[in-house]
Amino acid sequence: MTGPEQPDRPASWTEALDRLEAHADHAEQMLQGVPAGATGTTPEPWLPPTDLGPLPSDLVPRARMLLARQQRLMAAIPGVLEDNRRQQQVADRVVRATTTPPVPVYLDVTA
Repeated sequence: MTGPEQPDRPASWTEALDRLEAHADHAEQMLQGVPAGATGTTPEPWLPPTDLGPLPSDLVPRARMLLARQQRLMAAIPGVLEDNRRQQQVADRVVRATTTPPVPVYLDVTA
């Protein structure tokens, strides 16, 4: 049995940033309530480039904007998780209030 397939490493810094932006797009969609996979595209796992050398200076502004975007997304996640937890608690209360617990139908008297 083989392990999970390793994603291709980006061939350029532009490609690396493109892939990272795809992950940010995907995270934004999920935070907006779009189910994972509903758009038909799931970005492949992102691995930081290790063999591209330093980030070119002309890509620094784009990388900084992407960093700020990721920080905004990370800051939004706890609030979304808390909303989800509250919704689950309400749903659990509704289920408990509107259903009866299952009652055993058979009694095994031979055991």
